Amino acid sequence: MRTSPWGRAVHPVREAAATVGRALARRRRRLRIWALARRRTALSQLLRGICFGSGSGLVTLIVFRLTHR
Repeated sequence: MRTSPWGRAVHPVREAAATVGRALARRRRRLRIWALARRRTALSQLLRGICFGSGSGLVTLIVFRLTHR
């Protein structure tokens, strides 16, 4: 078993959990930086998706209404 800088024994499971926690924090920070750098692109894609989705839905409702008359 390894020892800490203070001379205490370091439990392997706790050490692994701390390593995973640091890795998740690092990944979260990188994802946040990536998202902030591409915010404008993401918002334009979101707007485009909303427009396409609502247009498709509207056309579907019109066709459905015309075929069931």
